[in-house]
Formats: sequence, C-alpha cells, structure tokens
Amino acid sequence: MGSTITLKRLSKTYPGGHTAVHDVSLHLHPGEFLVLLGPSGCGKSTLLRMIAGLEDITSGDLLLDQQPANDLPASERNVAMVFQNFALYPTMTAADNIAFPLTARGEEEQEIARAVDDVAERLGIRSLLQRTPAQLSGGERQRVAMGRAVIRQPSIFLMDEPLASLDARLRVRLRTEILSVVRRARATTIYVTHDQTEAMALGDRIAVLRNGALQQVGTPADLYSLPDNAFVASFLGTPQINLLHGTLYAPIDSGMTLSLGAQELPLPQEPGHDMLRILQGRPLLVGLRPEALRTGGEPAPHERRLHAMVTHVEHHGHETLLHVTTGSRHADVPHPTPADDQPQHRTNALPRLLHHIGARLRGALQQRPPAPPRPAPPLPDDYGVGELVLRAPHDLHCRPGDRFTLLVDMRALMLFDAHGDRVFPRPLHRPEL
Repeated sequence: MGSTITLKRLSKTYPGGHTAVHDVSLHLHPGEFLVLLGPSGCGKSTLLRMIAGLEDITSGDLLLDQQPANDLPASERNVAMVFQNFALYPTMTAADNIAFPLTARGEEEQEIARAVDDVAERLGIRSLLQRTPAQLSGGERQRVAMGRAVIRQPSIFLMDEPLASLDARLRVRLRTEILSVVRRARATTIYVTHDQTEAMALGDRIAVLRNGALQQVGTPADLYSLPDNAFVASFLGTPQINLLHGTLYAPIDSGMTLSLGAQELPLPQEPGHDMLRILQGRPLLVGLRPEALRTGGEPAPHERRLHAMVTHVEHHGHETLLHVTTGSRHADVPHPTPADDQPQHRTNALPRLLHHIGARLRGALQQRPPAPPRPAPPLPDDYGVGELVLRAPHDLHCRPGDRFTLLVDMRALMLFDAHGDRVFPRPLHRPEL
C-alpha cells in the first residue's frame, strides 16, 4: 500500500544563494499519482530528490506516513526512483539488473528468481532477461529500469522524466504501461515532466511549478478549465490558450463590453457579471481556448461575433487549425516578480478583496463617473500575423486571406490581471495545504 507524503513549506537554497524550491506545500494520499509539471529549471527534479533523501532540505517539513522524514536516510524511506537515463549496470544482464535490489538485501536465490520472472512477465520482457543493456532498445531499457523499481515493492515511486529520451510513439505506449504498473503496485507516485500531454494523461492531480514556486495543484480538468493564472493556462493545452490584451468598459447606462483594440465583445448580462465593473479601464489579459472559437453559422445566445481573416492553415488530418487575426494584440504571459513568489496566497486573498470592493460598488454604483471614451480604431486592411488559433473541421476549405465571421463562446471567457492572476471567473478560496 502506498504511503502518504506531506510537504509543509519545503524550500531548497544552495550555498551560492540560488533558491531552487520555494515554500512548496502538498499532500499526497496513499496510491495517488501526482505529476510535477513545469519548464526546465523550475525545481521539479530538486523537489523529487528532496523527497528521496538525495538533497538536503533547507527549510520546511517532509512527512512520510505522517512521520518526520527530513533527516531520514534515503535507504530507510522505502522509495524507488526511475531516472531519465535508466541508470542500468552495463555489465549485468537485464535479469541481474532487475534482481539487484533483492540481491543487495540478501534475499534467497529462489525467491529472487520467482520475483524477477513475475515482474518480467508483467512488463513483457521475459525474452530479454539474458541480454545486457547494450543489446536493448531505449524502450526495453526503460522497462528493465521499471522492473528494478517494481521488484522492491516500494510504497513510493519517484520518476524523473523517465520517457524524455524516447521517441513520441514509444512514449505514448510506455506511459500507459507505467500507469498500469504503479496502479497494480498501489504505490504513491510522483512523476516529473515538462510535457503537458504526459501530465494530463497520467496524473490524478497535477502540481504546476514556476521558478521553484507552486502555481496551482488540481485535477487535469480543473487546471485546464479554471487555471489560477495565465502561466498555468498557457502551460496546459494544445494548441496553447489564446491570450490578448483587452480593456473592459462598463458605462452605467449600457451593457459592458470588452475592447480588443479594433473590435469589441459585448458581455452577456448574466448574474455575477456586474462584479466585473470594478475592472473597468484596467489592463487585462483575455484568455480564450481554441475550442471557444468557431467559424460561421448563426450565433447562439452565449456567442458573440468578431470579424477575422485567415493568416495560416495547419492540416492535421482529423482537424484543421486556423491561425486568424481580428486586429487584436497578442499578449505574452507576464514575467514573475518578487510578489509572485507565493501565487497561491495572493490568489486566495483576491476573492475577499473582490467581495469587499463589490459591496461598496453596489452601494455607490449610481454615483460612478462616466466611463472613459472607447477607442474605435479602424479595422486595418493588412492584419499581419494572426493572434488567434482555433480548431476547425478537417474538411473546411480555406486559405490565407479569406475573411469570415468568428463566433466566440463567452461562457469560456477568462480574464487575467496585469500580474497574470485570474480575476474572471472569480477564483475560489482554497484552504492552505
């Protein structure tokens, strides 16, 4: 049975002053599969090595099965690690590599042989047991490395980008096998990757890291549909979320609109949307997933029109990706600042701030000054590079230069502030982990 893993404000600072992991708090239930996701250098592997006992902890607490483990030797943590480079002994056969943990513990030869045969059967590598690593393909070596980890029957699996060096087709097949193996072992698993497709396919939950700080943790569906910030939104999803610069206008005597530069999106009049009035005139990032956009047809009540022009067409067989422009300005994910060190704390405070401001707003709405004048630049003839990507039917025939009406599903609209934190839909308060 898997162990519980609890991290309480875990940090790692190296002697030179570089902080690789900053104030990370997480809790894993027995048998859970958690993916640590983030770009290279964000602290994923360092955090994994701290849990394994291969890196000292600068501050914070590590609990394994609710017992303090900061100073527990690595050999006593019942942890098995699988690395990107497989770390097999080159002069040993596959069978000997798999058996090594049991041999080192002094198990009886008959028991070892039985265990090796069982693990090899489960991983489909019985025919490879007498080969050395040099005689195995990359995928076969990874299976042997998995077998060596599984045979120990650990309560915790730690996997550091185990599929990164394999080709795309093999990665898809092996990630399914990895999931099958750890589910059968019922071990608690932490899997490090920078590949969001792997993370979405494998994880019960995903923890996103940036510059050593935890950005958000949740199920793949939660992180995709309600990312806490623009960084998380942009890191999950293929194609990437569309981010545009926008400004909200909310005059007292008419409905709210979202200006995207050359064009505007009228906001539906729905409960809760009045709270957006406090964002009037502030710089915003507008987030729209590709599936929130579609071409042509009659708009549904929740859809709004934009005029668009095709700048590039990508054919993928089952679908077509259209790169289009609407005269809007593409936005990049904001760079983190010192105030972004603990994004979860800042996000938790935001609902309370919006609540207090909203209460005052409702009492003083009629005394608000008029909204600033709306910019109305002419729609250019030459759009330049497209700033939006959307999915279209595979049989859609179009080419660069074609113009059409783009329909926007306003139910999928996300708004982020200048720091990149999501302000709409309003973030939910989350208890400290």
